Amino acid sequence: MSDWKRIFRGHVAGWALASAMIAAPALAQDATVPADAPAQAADQAGGAADIIVTAQFRAQNLQDTPIAITAVSADTLAARSQTSVTDLGQFAPNVALAPATSIQGNAVAAFIRGVGQLDASFALEPGVGIYIDDIYYGTTFGAVMDLTDLERVEVLRGPQGTLAGKNSVGGAVKLFSKKPDSTPGGFVEATYGRFDRLELRGSANVPLTDDLFLRVSGVSKNVDGYMKLLDYGCVNPASGIPPSSGNKNCQIGTEGGIDVMALRAALRYAPAGSPLEINVVADVSKDKSETVATKLLYADNPSVRSYVAGDPTAGIPFDSRFLTGDKSYTSYATYATGGNYTTVFGIPTQIAPGGFTASPTSTVKAWGLSGTIDYDLSDSLKLKSITGYRSADGTSAIDVDGSPLAILLQEFTYDHEQFTQELRLSANFNDKVDLTVGGFYYKATDTIQGRSQIPTLLFDFLADDVVKNRSASVFAHGEFHVTDAFNIIGGLRYTDDKKSYRYSRRNVDGTLPSGAFFTPNFLLVGLDGLTGTFKGNRVDYRIGVNYRWSDELMTYAQLSTGFKGGGINPRPSAPDQVQTFGPEKLTTYEAGFKADLLGRMLRLNGAVFLNKYNDMQLVRYQCPESVVLSCSVPSNAGDAEVFGWELEAQLRPADGLSFDASVGYLDFDYKKITNPATLVTKDMIAPFISKWQLSAGVQYEADLGGNGTLTPRIDWSWRSNFYYNSVNNPYNLIDAPSLVNARLTYQAADKDWSLSVGVTNVFDKFYYNGVAENVGTFGVVTGTVGRPREWTATVKKSF
Repeated sequence: MSDWKRIFRGHVAGWALASAMIAAPALAQDATVPADAPAQAADQAGGAADIIVTAQFRAQNLQDTPIAITAVSADTLAARSQTSVTDLGQFAPNVALAPATSIQGNAVAAFIRGVGQLDASFALEPGVGIYIDDIYYGTTFGAVMDLTDLERVEVLRGPQGTLAGKNSVGGAVKLFSKKPDSTPGGFVEATYGRFDRLELRGSANVPLTDDLFLRVSGVSKNVDGYMKLLDYGCVNPASGIPPSSGNKNCQIGTEGGIDVMALRAALRYAPAGSPLEINVVADVSKDKSETVATKLLYADNPSVRSYVAGDPTAGIPFDSRFLTGDKSYTSYATYATGGNYTTVFGIPTQIAPGGFTASPTSTVKAWGLSGTIDYDLSDSLKLKSITGYRSADGTSAIDVDGSPLAILLQEFTYDHEQFTQELRLSANFNDKVDLTVGGFYYKATDTIQGRSQIPTLLFDFLADDVVKNRSASVFAHGEFHVTDAFNIIGGLRYTDDKKSYRYSRRNVDGTLPSGAFFTPNFLLVGLDGLTGTFKGNRVDYRIGVNYRWSDELMTYAQLSTGFKGGGINPRPSAPDQVQTFGPEKLTTYEAGFKADLLGRMLRLNGAVFLNKYNDMQLVRYQCPESVVLSCSVPSNAGDAEVFGWELEAQLRPADGLSFDASVGYLDFDYKKITNPATLVTKDMIAPFISKWQLSAGVQYEADLGGNGTLTPRIDWSWRSNFYYNSVNNPYNLIDAPSLVNARLTYQAADKDWSLSVGVTNVFDKFYYNGVAENVGTFGVVTGTVGRPREWTATVKKSF
């Protein structure tokens, strides 16, 4: 993409053609309100509803907001069977949200327009900001949240450096809960489905007084695992590996099971006619789910063998015999230690079974408390304070080889605590200028504790690391209304970051490594008690214009910047690998339009952009300056350009009938690789870059003549293949499937109850959400297996 202007011209025609193809069915049809308008939207007779968003610090019509936003209501989330944050990427263009591989724990891999973060380490920053009622959540750990009792979800694409702020360089995912109000009511909902799925959801809105309102909501979700863990010795009795259990069916456990409970209470004080409104929210959740379903895809490491007492050179080697059926939901993982090894130092060693066993779980216990105060100082001057505290801790395990042998076995406990405070002062000057100034403060303390055993490196150590993160920023955002149709926008944010990482590396008995050659953990001598520190500051800006040509069409153009914070290497193999790296920076040139056409029966929004990506944070695997040549050190090691475009359409051609569709395109090109030790070459592409991403949905609400309504809905999503790692090779290339979901809902005439049946992954496609590939060091590749076809039946009662 060296000549991006040529590519831009080449794709304008395709962009226009796609617009025409989406718009074509709308001709000569009737218009109604679209299905995905949130509850707070104003109904528009004979046309689309006004969706209200708050991306620019004030309530605005989505169609007047010059940002690429996908806004989805709670009703649409339910109709699409979207119940988790990781489901949101299916129907937003150039957005990828997926469960992280098991080595990252209970975390989300989030990318927007190819910008994000795979590694869930607290030492690294997410490239996509996740916000819960405007509270920034500072890590990808514990971010696989349930979508319960939401008002809407906003997915913002492109750098939000001056608006959302911290680490929202790729974009932001914002969850907005339903606020308590003066209308009593609520619902209870029960779901049963495949794998003994049992879900209970409920919410109640209770006016306590004329000025004070309470809303309580909860969810309980239990689903059995779909990946069977098999006893290799039992399945293969003549293999020479003894069975590890006496189960007749040779099954020793499962992966992929879900066990979640959550409760949320919101209290709102909003006296009628008063300039003051106070919202206090408390939530608690417990996720005791199994680790993500993981399957062995490649096995070839003769240095790792089965345990044979008294002979460390003997044993059955780690090879393809431990692969299970190509598309079977089975694995031979044991989450237990034991085996014979030839170390990287050429010395044979062995570890007797039974010394270290991990649990195949991925748990999170979390709670949070937030308070938002809105005070109108005058008709044109408003003050907002947003205060939040969140805590999340959990345990996860990884059996990287997926076999009865043991190449790398880890079990860690994560703890995250954060405090945030944001102040905003917003003013309107004679309807000519809207100005917001403010400040943001973030402080987090994180710990990582656990055991890691890698026998070929003579590693078997306990870690107890402490990460401290402090960020402070001030910002200003202005909208200058030159005329009723023409606006100029400017924004500025200054951020100051500081982070420290204190390492603890000890033998399993609590002693320090001796440092004697070829004794356990001798490479780690000197790390215990060592602290690395990163400091940095950054100025981001946004400049833009937008023009409303008519009630039907608004266009905009902007230049915006953002960054992903720097940090410290979290996984040094020696003290000289305790190294810092700087922020990853992005500058985006973007133009777009928002249109309500054909009497508002068709909504069509699009954007075209060029990202200039500097100082990309890539992992380098060779450290010639270190006493340990092999390494895994995040470094600023590349510049790139990403050209792309997006289209979203919503169409209501007839009463009760609605269509929605989206298309995204990305073209990634490295411009410079500054550190060849990353093993990245200029012909490679960054992770999670799919050239094409498509989705479509259709539903029809059939009126049963006073007996209620019957609404069938079908959704389809697809993305072209993408690489999961920065070092591209066939082992980490993911061929994404076409996924189809379907749902049929009956709603009673008085709307007080409904019955729904749904099927996800209708055609039972076998696919992978991600891969953990390490052929060079460990001779192993494992894949995170997507969920198979599942059916559900849901009864909902409103009151």
